[in-house]
Amino acid sequence: MEEKEYRPSFPQWLIFHVLPAGLILLLGSVVIIGVAIFFKHTPETRPSAKVVPTVEVIEVQPETVQAVVESQGIVEARTQTTLFAEVSGRVERVSPALYAGGFFAKGDVLAHIDNTDYLANLAAAKSRQAEAQLAYEQEQAASSQAMEDWKSVGSGDTPGELVLRKPQLARALANLEAATANVKSAERDLERTVVRAPYDGRVQTKFVDLGQFVNARTSQIASIYSVDTAEVRLGISLEETRLISLPETYADGTTNGEKPKVTITATYGGVDYDWEGVIDRSEGSVDPQTRLLYLVAQIENPYERAGDSNRPPLKVGSFVRAEIMGETIQQSFILPRQTLRENDSLYVVTEDRKLEIREIQPFQKKRESVIIREGLEAGELVCLTPLQYVVNGMEVRIEGDPEPNPAEIESELQSDSEL
Repeated sequence: MEEKEYRPSFPQWLIFHVLPAGLILLLGSVVIIGVAIFFKHTPETRPSAKVVPTVEVIEVQPETVQAVVESQGIVEARTQTTLFAEVSGRVERVSPALYAGGFFAKGDVLAHIDNTDYLANLAAAKSRQAEAQLAYEQEQAASSQAMEDWKSVGSGDTPGELVLRKPQLARALANLEAATANVKSAERDLERTVVRAPYDGRVQTKFVDLGQFVNARTSQIASIYSVDTAEVRLGISLEETRLISLPETYADGTTNGEKPKVTITATYGGVDYDWEGVIDRSEGSVDPQTRLLYLVAQIENPYERAGDSNRPPLKVGSFVRAEIMGETIQQSFILPRQTLRENDSLYVVTEDRKLEIREIQPFQKKRESVIIREGLEAGELVCLTPLQYVVNGMEVRIEGDPEPNPAEIESELQSDSEL
């Protein structure tokens, strides 16, 4: 008979196997913690290092500054015209200047339309005028003769209008006037067969050529524009209107003073070229969508060569930048744009190297600079360095200041730690 293998019960297994191992681990942990506490070393307390940021500053001095309002726009011709044929016919000749970009002077012939029919019409009109003139003179003679005959009869009564042939004379006069008007109309039509330039200008687009048939008042000859003056519409904000003297025109035709000067800059071939002009007028309303007021700048002789320079003409359609000269400000400060912080404030460094956050009201903000009229004194130092964390009254160090003595730093740190 086989002997059965002895297996302890679960409580016995916990008491004789698991519990001793747990006690051993617990005692070992207590011993390790006790040893660690016994040999613990308290670290030496040292004051934290004092960090003083180094900043770059600019010393401000008052100066005379002229406010400049910047804008941009597209060059347009002051006068632009589409020439239409005023008579019908075939184009017989075209001027060599009638091409896109061609220049012409006032009165130059741009095109000739066949005038054969109009010469014939003029001759016929003059013939009818001569006949009417003859009939009128005959009626005058007949009227005079009727008066003489009436007087020879010796009647004391007043002769009637029919007796004196006054209605016939009026009819003859009306026919003469109509014939004369027809002659003038025929002469005008004949003159219109020659298309002349109404002003000094340049051709933008040509619509006809030699041999083409044109119809009166429907066929376009060319689109032209003047070259004496160019115009640019410049939009400015309502806030910027206080910086310049706007040329306003009132209902009675009067204006309010001089026209501000403007410098127009265009880029051709990567090179900037400048033209001087004036603000001629302001438009009558504010754009309801952009809330901009548009000024119109005029540049005289935009296609004229400037001395010996190679400056190109200021072409219609060019994109340009503009600087409008505004008010001249005395005793003002002009600072780099980077000095202006959030909420329109400056970081001013005092003599004892403390940072003061000073709120100001800029007179004008530009892309690269800011003009300040009030809030600064001559010789004050304004911080240029961007700082991430700023507290009013914090200590700073200016670039170029002598390095502080280490002993002094240690003394200050100890005094700060005691506090």
